[in-house]
Amino acid sequence: MDKKLPLEKKYLISFLVITAIGSLLRYYWIINIPNIPESDFEGYHIIATNIFNNLGFTQWGNPVAFQGMGYPLILGLFFKLAGNAEVLTGKYLNLLFSISTMVVLFFIFNKLFVKKTAIAAYLIVALLPNYIAYNSVLGTEILFTFFVALTILVQFSEFDNRLRYLLLGILIAFAALTKPYFIAYPAVFAIAEWVRSKSVKQTVIAVLAVSLIMTVIIAPWTYRNWRIFNEFVPISYNSGYVLYINNNDFNYIGGWMDPNNFKVSEEFKAKFVEKGTIFPEHPASTEKLYKDEATKWIFANPIEFLKLGAIRIGNTFFNGAQDIEKWTMNEFIKNKEHLSAHSLRKLLFFRAITDIIIYVLSSFGLLYTIINLKHIVISIFQKRSTIGYRETVVALNITFIAAIYFVTEGQPRYNFPSLFFLVIATVACIEAIVRNFNGSINFKKTT
Repeated sequence: MDKKLPLEKKYLISFLVITAIGSLLRYYWIINIPNIPESDFEGYHIIATNIFNNLGFTQWGNPVAFQGMGYPLILGLFFKLAGNAEVLTGKYLNLLFSISTMVVLFFIFNKLFVKKTAIAAYLIVALLPNYIAYNSVLGTEILFTFFVALTILVQFSEFDNRLRYLLLGILIAFAALTKPYFIAYPAVFAIAEWVRSKSVKQTVIAVLAVSLIMTVIIAPWTYRNWRIFNEFVPISYNSGYVLYINNNDFNYIGGWMDPNNFKVSEEFKAKFVEKGTIFPEHPASTEKLYKDEATKWIFANPIEFLKLGAIRIGNTFFNGAQDIEKWTMNEFIKNKEHLSAHSLRKLLFFRAITDIIIYVLSSFGLLYTIINLKHIVISIFQKRSTIGYRETVVALNITFIAAIYFVTEGQPRYNFPSLFFLVIATVACIEAIVRNFNGSINFKKTT
């Protein structure tokens, strides 16, 4: 007992020191690296400012539900608490959630790895450039990752299932309201629960309980959308538009392209006129038009769709850190020509290091996922599982996020919520390589 105490103290001190360093780096970034909201992030700030000014969930004077409402709502309420709607105030909110996410991730790593390895994984996420830089961005990334991390922590925790399912339903709902694609997460949860329990009854009860709680929380927002738009909009009405923008005869980059550059049939344009608008406008009433057209193209062009999907995966996981320059330091980059040679060298060095980190994490993440997916598929159809629950959850989450962007749109910032899964995969792979692993990658956690 006497020998164990110093190790525990050393572990606690390491946690506190790393947390302090990670927090200070995040604070330093938002104070010293100039950045202003643009594109989607400007929209979030406008909506949050309207909430602050008691104008409701509106943009340009009109009610909207084009994107998830979670981040602008929480940002708007934080503005009310702070008494102002300044961009820097929003960055402070990001800082709070970012530090909280670090702590949640520490507890996750503590469940997966021996103490030294857990500290190493925690150091990586504390110093990860993306996790530092995005504190400047008034977007969904940090808040969504916080909800996802909490979801994983609850999945890995052992306590009364009634409380576990309640918490999971709440967290999945909040995550879905922030990024609507997460509404499909109960399917991922179902596979993981089946692989673990091999009980139809237990799996059905778990999935139904979580899905019901999630539905109850999301329902008021869905009802609001029905009343305002006279359309069934569970969370947002941009999925059809995004699907169409990225799946058509003219998209070759796997990312967003200006639909004004697409050649569309007069018949397709006429459908928009019938809805009281014109192509390429995208009010709620046009959601189904875009989705049907994109779906028709995908089934008519399966090979081209697969090519685009591969490009999107490359854009998301193997395109380095282009997004950091584009979204987290835009004001800094605008003045690039006025920077000294020393400052430019530091910028290029920062980009190079960040690119290498992303390539390494994504490569190990892909390796980890491929190896464990084989065992997951086998376990689905066998009476006994050949893979642990925690490996299943990590591999399925990486697969889930990758699948979403394989179908929709790929760009580097979309890998943000998967980064801590990739860190877990990388650390697990390196541990397995050291141990000369024999066919699967398993977490070796000692108590």
